Amino acid sequence: MKVLLVGDNSTNINWGGRGGSMALLNMLSAKFQISGIISGNIFLLEKAGFGYVNTLMPPRYNWIFLYLLSNRQRRKVFDFYIRLEKWLGAKDFIAHDPAETVENILRFKSKVEEIQDIYEKVQYADVIVIHGEGDLVFTTPPRRTALFLLGIAELGLHLNKKVVVANTMISDCPSKGRNFETLEFARRTLSRCDAVIVRDYQSLEYANTEMPAANCSLVPDSLFTWFPIMDKSGAEIPANGDFIISYPENKHSFGRLDFSKPYICIGGSAIAGANREKSIKHFTMLLSKILELGYPVYLAETCVGDSFLQTIAENEGVGLIPGNTAIFMSAAILANAMLFVSGRYHPSILASLGGTPCIFLGSSAHKMHSLQGLLEYEYIREFPVHPSSEEMNEILELAKTYLHQGENLRERIKATAWKRYTEAIKLPEVIMQQINS
Repeated sequence: MKVLLVGDNSTNINWGGRGGSMALLNMLSAKFQISGIISGNIFLLEKAGFGYVNTLMPPRYNWIFLYLLSNRQRRKVFDFYIRLEKWLGAKDFIAHDPAETVENILRFKSKVEEIQDIYEKVQYADVIVIHGEGDLVFTTPPRRTALFLLGIAELGLHLNKKVVVANTMISDCPSKGRNFETLEFARRTLSRCDAVIVRDYQSLEYANTEMPAANCSLVPDSLFTWFPIMDKSGAEIPANGDFIISYPENKHSFGRLDFSKPYICIGGSAIAGANREKSIKHFTMLLSKILELGYPVYLAETCVGDSFLQTIAENEGVGLIPGNTAIFMSAAILANAMLFVSGRYHPSILASLGGTPCIFLGSSAHKMHSLQGLLEYEYIREFPVHPSSEEMNEILELAKTYLHQGENLRERIKATAWKRYTEAIKLPEVIMQQINS
């Protein structure tokens, strides 16, 4: 049975995107024939190099159009041209309504090579697996990534394919609330899919409440399937941290990472990356607070949005685990830390595979709160991504509690991660059951 995977992020520097997609693809490949992949890189206009149709410019010059579009605020002439193009009918082929996206694909596939490629990949496959990850959040304005995923799901349904949305979160926007129109479009599409397989309890509750006609079930995130890898080889990290620094080497990173003795890691958050200056200030304060525990603290740049940690590392003279570190080495470093403080979902899973206790910071949607339930934490607390001084004191006290519990706590976390592994590894079997029912 031929499977098309939509939303492969294995080429993304984001540790979660890389690791989660690699784990998912590995599982699917063991059960199905992978007939094609649609990379998550083309979900965003600035990375795709195509997307607008019905432009005055020929499709081969779409990259020029997108350059003008992304820089329209800088030059009045750029803005004038874009407004003229839109007035004459230029538009993004990915629409708010998934049904309109399908109409656009059918209409413009013969004119735009990249759209034709998408269509042919969907047409050739028997099963379309939509890798939802953390993208199905109903924001205002709507995320193009979410609209892309819904549009391809709708195309699969139009072509009478089996369509499964897997490894996904479903949520309202935590800052602006629910986009009711996007939710209605999603409800219409997802309720007709063969299966919607979410990765956490809150997403399952949300889907069952807001999309009762959808065939929803829960299978933990694919990254839990790396448990055997980490259990067997996760301790094999070099004592000298210079050995993990990848090309192009930053000379300021050398001599600051020592994995021969206990250490603590701090990561970023999607919310933190959106406010760089504020995050530099607050994470510097957080670093100072965690250093009171008496252990080396290393900053983990788990995503492009965490690049502000580079500035803190240079200013404060602490070690930085770069974003381009090999993914299994990144996982091993987190899995061997004494503690991990972060607002990142997948890196927290990687840490948990080795039993590392986590302190969870806020992120986009409910994912950090729901992950604590999935990992069976007794005390569930999501701290603000920019905590106050009182909240930082609370973080410090919680960190002391976790460190005091030592190996007993690590074994409990690791045992829970193993349970989630035994559930996550069944995803291909669940998909097969759903498409054959």
